[in-house]
This record gives sequence, structure tokens and C-alpha cells, in this order.
Amino acid sequence: MWTSRVGVALAAAEPYLTSQRAWLDRLAVVVPAPAATRWLLLADLACLIALGLATRRRALGVSLTLAAGFIVLNLLGMALTDFYLGLTVFHLLVGLVATLTLSRARWLGAVTLGLVLVLGLLT
Repeated sequence: MWTSRVGVALAAAEPYLTSQRAWLDRLAVVVPAPAATRWLLLADLACLIALGLATRRRALGVSLTLAAGFIVLNLLGMALTDFYLGLTVFHLLVGLVATLTLSRARWLGAVTLGLVLVLGLLT
């Protein structure tokens, strides 16, 4: 009897209660599927390696860009409270940084950005 009253009260109050993660539900359209995310992570890896190879000390540059990418990915996942949304933002950031900073391999960042947008909308 008590549970039925609570159920009726919750059903009556539901339109007035907003989920704390309601803004995440609206962004679900741009988050790629897990299979697409694996391919995008390989594209991110290629961009990060290209960024590291563009430095004077190539071995140190690649190591530092991969470490910085890992840290940024984890920070985005924590800041956005949803790992997959953070992963999508990470894909976009890596593609944008690669497009803006690389001279010879600028196309790599542009392809990554295009893949993120296309796979996010299609999958």
C-alpha cells in the first residue's frame, strides 16, 4: 500500500523533475558507437605520433605527446562525467590540434575530424 502511494507521487512529480544528466542525453547523437570509437582511437594515435615526430627530439616528443594525450583523455572523462562523451571531445581535440599545428600531415587531423563527425552522426 505504501509503495503504491509512493509510485503515484513519483509519477505525478516526474514532469517537474529533471535528470542531472539530461544534457548528456541530448548529446548522445554525436557519440560514436564502440566499434567506431576503436577506429577513431587508432586515428588519434596516428595524429599524436605525427605531433610527436614534428618535434626536435622525436623519441621524447612521441612519448610526451602520448602521455599528454592519455592524461587529457582521462581529465575529459572526469570533467564531463561520461567517458564516451569525453572520448568524443578527445577525438575532436586531437583532430583539431593536428590540423592546426602540423604542416606536412595537416590532412591527418582533417581526416580525423571528418571521421569523428561522420561516424558520430551515422553510428
